[in-house]
Amino acid sequence: MTEKDIPGQSELKNVFRQMVNEQRVPHAMLLHGNEGGSSLALALYLVQCLMCENPQGGDPCEECPECTKTQSFVHPDVHYIFPVNGNKTVKKPEHRHSDSFMTEWRETLSENPYLSLIEWCQAIDIENKQGFIGEAESAALRKKLALRSFEGGYRVFIIWHADKMNDSFANKILKNLEEPTEKTLFVLVSENPSKLLPTIISRVQIFREDHLEEEDLCQFLAQRAEISEAEARNIAFRAEGNIAHAMKELNHADDPWLEEFKSWMRMAYSRDVAGLYRWSEKMARRSRDSQKQFCSSALKVLDRCYRMGWMQISIPMEGEEAKFFKDFSPFINTANIAGFLDLLEETSFHIERNVNEKIVWFDTSISAIRMIHAGKKSVATA
Repeated sequence: MTEKDIPGQSELKNVFRQMVNEQRVPHAMLLHGNEGGSSLALALYLVQCLMCENPQGGDPCEECPECTKTQSFVHPDVHYIFPVNGNKTVKKPEHRHSDSFMTEWRETLSENPYLSLIEWCQAIDIENKQGFIGEAESAALRKKLALRSFEGGYRVFIIWHADKMNDSFANKILKNLEEPTEKTLFVLVSENPSKLLPTIISRVQIFREDHLEEEDLCQFLAQRAEISEAEARNIAFRAEGNIAHAMKELNHADDPWLEEFKSWMRMAYSRDVAGLYRWSEKMARRSRDSQKQFCSSALKVLDRCYRMGWMQISIPMEGEEAKFFKDFSPFINTANIAGFLDLLEETSFHIERNVNEKIVWFDTSISAIRMIHAGKKSVATA
């Protein structure tokens, strides 16, 4: 991972290079990332800067043995910790740790260092479960910490989605942050650091990812995929700084949440209560992470519809997606946009708090009927 592989974030990359050059890397860091951002890629960049034997102007050379191993995610002194759960091949609780999924991790990360948590759960076949970092990971971490550095330099532990740590693992990490070992670096990566223990937050140096400008994302997409600037600009505009969404569109992968949202809105518009009840049952069978992802995606769709229909902002789209937004956007207006936003934020809050998901979604769906028809009435009287 080099500087050119990460769009934007020039200030943060400069800070990382300077820390490595001046040998003042803190023993514990927290990368506060944006949703769909480059926080994981930034962590990988920092590690490669730290491990490189022959940096060029502060940037990794990409040619030395250390760079080769780091880029292939096989460096013996770089350890990765990430949310997991049981699947068809990993069934025993004591095996539910990152090492059991390292092959999938290397393959997935090699293809896309900007993957989302949902995409990772799909890659290891746990998309209907919630990924976590738990007791089994604590045992694996103890064994790694007992070993010395293989190369004689730094040992690095990258903890992706650190907010998924349970209390057992969080307390284990806290002890190591309080009593740091020489040349051992912990890099916590999280989009929701407020969910971390306050004691952990107090013992890490925090680095905040900047918002990604549309122009930076446009240039990145044009160079990476060798597409026209116009096409790259359209994708960057729709992604709104979310690299994961841009990469998915770049690979022509359909957004499953848009189809789910369209189905939900059609039933709400037609007052199909029985259909909404069945839809609520289906949604409730998904993992909490998937349900919260739906809420987040639905909020983006509603925001886009409001801007298109009532703020008259043109958003470049093509095909069936363009038709849906054109037809649906008039029904999202000042009569219901605030209510829809509050409704989905409240739904996400209840799901996070383990309220009965089926009841939550059915109640939300009944409210959605009122919301969509409030927007329809506003259109009719306009």
